[in-house]
Amino acid sequence: MSERIVVICCGQPGSGRDDYLEELGRREEFSYYHLFDYIVEEARREGYYLSKLNVLDFYDSKPDKLEAFREAAIKRIIEETKKGGGVHIISTPYHFEWRGMSYEGLKLEEVRSLNPDIFIVVIDDLIRVRERLRRDPQWMEHHFTMGELAQWRREEIKGIYSLSRSFTPHREFYIVAREHGIGLLKELIFDRGKRKVYLSHPITGESSQFLEEAKAFASEIQPYCTVFIPSMIKDWSIVDAWRRVRNEAREKGMSIPGRIRVSIGYAEGLKEYELDSWEVEAAIKNIRAQIIDIDYKIIESCYAVVAYHPREQLSAGVMCEMVEARSLAKFVYAYYPYEPSPFFEWYSTKIFQEKDDLIQFLRETFQPNQEVMKGI
Repeated sequence: MSERIVVICCGQPGSGRDDYLEELGRREEFSYYHLFDYIVEEARREGYYLSKLNVLDFYDSKPDKLEAFREAAIKRIIEETKKGGGVHIISTPYHFEWRGMSYEGLKLEEVRSLNPDIFIVVIDDLIRVRERLRRDPQWMEHHFTMGELAQWRREEIKGIYSLSRSFTPHREFYIVAREHGIGLLKELIFDRGKRKVYLSHPITGESSQFLEEAKAFASEIQPYCTVFIPSMIKDWSIVDAWRRVRNEAREKGMSIPGRIRVSIGYAEGLKEYELDSWEVEAAIKNIRAQIIDIDYKIIESCYAVVAYHPREQLSAGVMCEMVEARSLAKFVYAYYPYEPSPFFEWYSTKIFQEKDDLIQFLRETFQPNQEVMKGI
């Protein structure tokens, strides 16, 4: 019998989680458990016909009944995951809100019974999350603000992170940006022997060409390690657009315009959006805080930080990520083709002035081993 691996994959409504897993299913074989489908089956046994269009109203009117269906569904999934080896993936939102009430898709005792090896939270930028919700019959009549969606995501990440840390030793926990494509998700589940690295690089003020160069560097080291790229989390574009608008307004002594333009470079191309300034202003502190929290949680889940820093002027963000990595006993390998400052040198494990030397080092050093298989 093959090794049994249990994965809990969560993500707020609109994150694209289910489409992501369906795409993975076309490439890899695994047992898939969509919690909502199991809840629907349990309800039908008692004569209730639930769908995404009426389940939240049913929850509002009969919360105890739906909770009983959910508990029965979880018990069935637990039993089925124990029947054989291979990869078992459970998909559900952890946190969602309805009519001012918060609900949890998983409880601690249930998660302990599932005994997962990996927790994954799928995220996407808030603009694209809202676009999906507007196309979803379950949510399309509701008008979510950026602040509401940001808070949903915060609770999703916080809840799943806490569940992963409730085990001793801690279970593997990863935040996966949808923009990464299917490769990252595939490696985290099916190629666990590869060491995980966080690619730190300057973002603020950088051109789209530079960001493409950073992605190209990630592709060069990807054969030797699983790479998390922070620029795949596109909320930074909202923050950067807001910063530029605010700075320009201050310099010219003008008011902030009623709407701001945001340009986001996706894998499928550049997209332009217009957002209400009041909405961005209401959500911006939450978004900015999440950028830091998400990056630091990804660093915590990795073996090392690889800093790609081809410019001489140091990035404050890269320096902070290096400091955070060292405080977590992570290795920091940097490409920096200049004489380093004492601070940059202090927080680096090893500095390479030639990019090819860093790539060669990773090729020779990052070999799969049993420690990595345990999530180190």
